[in-house]
Amino acid sequence: MRLKYLFTLLLFLMSHLALADLLCKFTSPDLDSEKFEHHWIFNDKTLICDKPLINLIKNQFETHPFSELMVIRGNTAEIDPAEFMAIDHSAGYSLVLKRIPNPKQTDKHLTYIPLTHFQSIDSFNTTVKSGSPNVLQLVNLVDADRWLADIVTLSGWSRRTGETGNDSAANWIAAQFKLMNLQVSQPSFQVGQNTTQNIMGIQLGQTRPDDWYLVGGHMDSVPTGNAPGAVDNASGCAAVIEMARVLSQFKFAGTLIFICYSGEEQGLIGSEFHADTLINEGNDSKIKLALTLDMVGYTSNSKHQLLIESSATYQNLMNEMAQNAAIYAPGLTVLTTTNYFGSDHVSYINNGMPGLLSIDVDWGVYPDYHQNTDLPENINLTQGEYIIKTNLATIADNATVIGLSDVIFASGFE
Repeated sequence: MRLKYLFTLLLFLMSHLALADLLCKFTSPDLDSEKFEHHWIFNDKTLICDKPLINLIKNQFETHPFSELMVIRGNTAEIDPAEFMAIDHSAGYSLVLKRIPNPKQTDKHLTYIPLTHFQSIDSFNTTVKSGSPNVLQLVNLVDADRWLADIVTLSGWSRRTGETGNDSAANWIAAQFKLMNLQVSQPSFQVGQNTTQNIMGIQLGQTRPDDWYLVGGHMDSVPTGNAPGAVDNASGCAAVIEMARVLSQFKFAGTLIFICYSGEEQGLIGSEFHADTLINEGNDSKIKLALTLDMVGYTSNSKHQLLIESSATYQNLMNEMAQNAAIYAPGLTVLTTTNYFGSDHVSYINNGMPGLLSIDVDWGVYPDYHQNTDLPENINLTQGEYIIKTNLATIADNATVIGLSDVIFASGFE
């Protein structure tokens, strides 16, 4: 066993030493990057890394050792412009030439990824399958204007964790869940010296009550002073509320959990508290799917694009969600990545529960990120509607709506 381990370690070291010998550069337009094993796309620039000195560096641009290149994931406002070599405006990735003492260095919403570990962003291309008429009925009940109205309401409070505006918003969210006849709770936890709470609404499943399907998004906001946090993340929390309004009208085989977290901006504390609670109570294996919506209402142009993010372990679930987008929101372009970080899905993935993030592709270039100008007028109604429909369809598919042909309502809504 030990010899096998040593042999595996030797192969790993040899492969990384080989990578360290590679030189990287941006290609000239006439160079076919597909001929190179190691290449990445950063907007209109293609980075290739290889050994052939003649074809790669002869009469071309400056080259850099593979080992010196890093990818930064984060909003561009948080990165020193002097570090940029290239920016991929899709999904918030920037290529930088910088040595980081600890390649795993992260903070709350910024992470450095060695280029050796970076997985390219994938466009999801599929032959669109026919959808479920039952799911389509639910999807068609999504009301984007109602979603926007909830964003306006939430943005009326500065929802900084531990402050009165956060508490007021939490109580309002709880009241909305109670109107839907959900089982409502507000479990509290500490963030530094402050006490705050998550807001949860639960609808028990009819035939598979121990199969739990969760949809969540954080409700807290920053910065200091006025912190409306419309895109980040009233848009995601309001999406959870809108999905609850629709789904609570019907019965499902599995149990539905709707949750708006606090403490996300301080390091995913609310979702980590929930994940820890699940583990401590022996319920973590009941989570069959945990969807997170974060910044789902902004686009920098006329395109409507969604980034779905998770671990490679849950690639099949990402593919399923992307397929649902193609069926129920065909105007939405979907990208997927397994470079997961920085939002509440991480709390579930890191604890062995299937977590998926939905986030605007353009989140990394949102100019009002973490500013007091993050206002409802920055919201793109169609962008949010498409992403909500995609997530709702994914929950409805997995939790299995029942009795819909007989229009059996669970909450009394009409």
